[in-house]
Amino acid sequence: MKKSLFSAAALLTVVSLMSLTSCQKETADGVKQFRATMEGCTSDDGKTTLEGTALNWVSGDEVAIYGTAGRAIFSASPLTPATTAELICQEGVAGEGTYRAFYPSTLTTDGTTITLPAAQTYVEGSINEFPMYAESATNQLAFRNLCGVLNLHLTKANTNITSIVVTANAPINGNFTISNLNGEPVLFYASNGTNTVVLNCATPQAIDNGKDFYITLPATFDSLKSITLTANNGMVCTKTVKSNVCINVQRNTVTEIEFVGNDLYFEPLEGTLSGLFSVSVSKQVHFSQGNLQYQASSNTWRFAEHQHDCIGYANENMSPNYSGWIDLFVWGTGERDPTLMLANYGTFKDWGVNAISNGGNQPYMWRTLSKDEFDYLLNTRPDAAAKWGTGYVNSTPGLILLPDDWILPEGYTFDAGCSNFANDWSLNVYTPLQWNVMEAGGAVFLPAAGNTNVSHPQVFYYRQRGQYWLSSPSSFGHAFSLVIRGNDVHVSALFRGVGISVRLVRDN
Repeated sequence: MKKSLFSAAALLTVVSLMSLTSCQKETADGVKQFRATMEGCTSDDGKTTLEGTALNWVSGDEVAIYGTAGRAIFSASPLTPATTAELICQEGVAGEGTYRAFYPSTLTTDGTTITLPAAQTYVEGSINEFPMYAESATNQLAFRNLCGVLNLHLTKANTNITSIVVTANAPINGNFTISNLNGEPVLFYASNGTNTVVLNCATPQAIDNGKDFYITLPATFDSLKSITLTANNGMVCTKTVKSNVCINVQRNTVTEIEFVGNDLYFEPLEGTLSGLFSVSVSKQVHFSQGNLQYQASSNTWRFAEHQHDCIGYANENMSPNYSGWIDLFVWGTGERDPTLMLANYGTFKDWGVNAISNGGNQPYMWRTLSKDEFDYLLNTRPDAAAKWGTGYVNSTPGLILLPDDWILPEGYTFDAGCSNFANDWSLNVYTPLQWNVMEAGGAVFLPAAGNTNVSHPQVFYYRQRGQYWLSSPSSFGHAFSLVIRGNDVHVSALFRGVGISVRLVRDN
C-alpha cells in the first residue's frame, strides 16, 4: 500500500509559485538570494522532516547551491506558506546559473555526486533531512524529492527496538548521480555503497502500543529483500520477503509495511555469547563467539568458531587475494581491505560496520569497546577484581572474563588475577569439555594470538601475549589496546600500524 507525499494542495502551491516573476533579489553587497519551494516535509525539531503529507521549510535549513563560480551555502528563512522560503547566503559564492541546489547541504561535496548514508537516526514520527534537488536557470528553485520513504509500522510486540536494518537486492547507500527523466530526478548508483541501510535508535523504542519507523531509501526497483529488527535485550527478528513478492520503494512515495505481534519472533542473534558484561554504570554488552576473522579473496568477515581459535602464523600469508583467513588487523580498518591498510589507520573505522557472515550477516550489529569501557569492565564494575583471570582453554593461553551474574558451576574452580611470571598461564586450566560448561554460564575467553608487522607480515608472541584493539585513539599515530600476559593485564597505547586481535561486542 503506497501513500503519495505529494498532495494536491502542494502541487497547486508549486504551480502557482512557478508562475510568479523570477525572484532576482540581491543583498546590499550584490550577493543573490534565492526563493525555494519544496515537494514535501515539516518539522518539530529544527530540521526538514516528514510529517503526514505536508512539506515545509524550517528556519536554519542549509542548502548547497552550485553555479558558475562554485559552491555556496544558503540558510532557509521560511515564508507563508512555509512550503516556500528565502535562501540567504551564509558562505561562498555560487555565481550565475544554471544553478544546482542540494538539501541538506551535506548531501554533496562536488555538486555532481550525492552520498546517501548507510546509517540513519530515528526521530519520533518523522525523518530528518529528506534529500532534495533543484535545478534552475534563475534563482527560483523548485526542490524535488530524491528518495522515497519506507514506513514500518510495528504493533503489539512487547519489546523495545534499538535498530532496524533494511536489505535490498541493489545498493541503497553510497554515491549516486542525478539525471532528469520527464522532469523528475532519477538516481543512478555510482560507487562505495552496500545493499543495506540501518536506522539507529538513540534510546530503545517501545512498540507494545504501536510505533512508526521511517527510513529514507532511493527507488528500489530491484525490490527489498529483508528487514531485521534488533531489540534492547540482544534478540533479533528478521523478516524476509517471499520470492514471489516484490516490494519496491518509489521516489516521492511512502511505502507502508505493518508487522503485528504475531508476525514478530525475536531470537538470539547468531554469534552472540550469553553472558552480560557491564562496561559503564548504565550499559551492558554481549561478546561475540570468537575473534574476528577476514578472507580477502571473498571480502568476507566472520567470527572464529570457538573462543580459543587463533590463526597464528598463517597471518603471514596475508595478501589482497589470499583465500585463507587472517585474524590480526591494524587499528580501525573496518571499512577497508585489511591487507591493503598500511597508510589507512589515521581515522578509526569500526569493524562492526561490516556484515559478519556468522554474526547476523547485517552491518552495524557489532562494535568495538572503548578504553573507558574496558577499564570499567576490568576495574570498576561490581566485584570486578574477582571476575577476570589468566589461564588455558584447550591448551591455548589467554584472558578469562566472567559475566556480571556469574555463578561458578558445581565442582569447578576459578582463581582471579594473574600468575607471577609473564609466560605462566597455569592459574586456570580448562579442557574443551570443561570450557563448554564455563561458556554456557557466560564466560568469555580472549586468546593470546600475538601480533604482526603487516608491512612485512611476520607474527610475534603467538601464544605468549594477547593484544586487542579498542576504539579509543591515543597520541598521534597510536591507539589504545588491551594487553594480556600471564602475569599482567592492562590497557596501553600501541602504534596503530601493528596487527593485533579484534573482539566485537553487541550492546544489550
